[in-house]
Amino acid sequence: MNLSTKNINLGIKDIDPVFGSVVPPIFPTSTYIFKNAKQGAQRFSGKEKGMIYSRFTNPTVDILAKRIASLEGAETAIITASGMSAITLVLLHFLNKGDHILAHKVVYGGTYEFISRILPRYGIEIDFIDFKNEKEITSKIKPNTKILYFESPTNPLLEIIDIEKIVKIGKNKKILTVFDNTFAPPPIQNPIKLGIDIVIHSLTKYIGGHSDLIGGAIIGRKKLIDDLFNKSFIFFGPTMSPFSAYLALRGLSTLEIRLKQQSKNALTIAQFLEKHPKIEKVFYPGLPSHSDYKIAKKQMTDFGGVLSFIVKGGYKNGEKLVNKVKIIHLAVSLGAVESLIEHPASMTHSELTPEERKKAGIEEGLIRLSVGLEDIDDLISDLKQALS
Repeated sequence: MNLSTKNINLGIKDIDPVFGSVVPPIFPTSTYIFKNAKQGAQRFSGKEKGMIYSRFTNPTVDILAKRIASLEGAETAIITASGMSAITLVLLHFLNKGDHILAHKVVYGGTYEFISRILPRYGIEIDFIDFKNEKEITSKIKPNTKILYFESPTNPLLEIIDIEKIVKIGKNKKILTVFDNTFAPPPIQNPIKLGIDIVIHSLTKYIGGHSDLIGGAIIGRKKLIDDLFNKSFIFFGPTMSPFSAYLALRGLSTLEIRLKQQSKNALTIAQFLEKHPKIEKVFYPGLPSHSDYKIAKKQMTDFGGVLSFIVKGGYKNGEKLVNKVKIIHLAVSLGAVESLIEHPASMTHSELTPEERKKAGIEEGLIRLSVGLEDIDDLISDLKQALS
């Protein structure tokens, strides 16, 4: 089956053989009945597949995991309660006291906070560097380096990192590559096929797509993911509720068609903003003017619905612009059917000091816009009036 067909149909005949429900049912149960003690023992030992307890998994959550793994072209996946719980679980599982992590200098604000402020408390060494610079990566690798962590496109500057180059470094040095693919889910980008070891998603964003759920996913080879599940996931307990899984499954069914229209709308807006006299710079990988346009064309089939731009006038005008839009919502998050705008310096990256923001390339007048499915003329009119 092709992508859209799998997103709608994969596993549906297995989940409800009694009634044949077209939609995956919600199973709001915390525990499951064993036929006898032997079956219970078999399931706890892993010799028999089946449900045990909903902190481990749940039929609704399980079908979502299968579809997410299939979406990324991976062997298996774990579904978590949030994107941040997926990120923290992966890092805490694969890093021990005395280990070292290398991360790209521009990552999601919550990720930056966790790596920079929490991991060192557990004796883990960290370095934020430029992953676009191969020499800098290789010069910073130590004998205790265990993870290379990055995103592409990055949040919020929409930089494009050459995934295959990072994979090559990871393979040569036997270092785990961990990649956040939230900004460009398949069919736009397939990091597993490019050799990434573990892919992370915030399901809250494009995959959920309707601003009505929180969720995350960890995707990769069965050996890696099973080890993480058995030794960390079931004890940390970052379990998604079956109700959220139901919503994520609904969102997944329309992912491909939404991504196509959002990408089309975002490119049109990026082209409009690039010519506007009050805009200093536009960051969108679909523009030929983007510094990483050639890499984006190589590893992406489209460019997504998120763009960033710098308003002339710094912090004050950035704040003023987001206060003046009328159709576009002033809210964090991205990938939803409605367009969302935010000012990173005062919102998503406000936890960083001005010096940290400057080092990460986040200007005071930077605006991030997640383009939705509204009429494109209405969106451009809204930006015109706000800029005026």
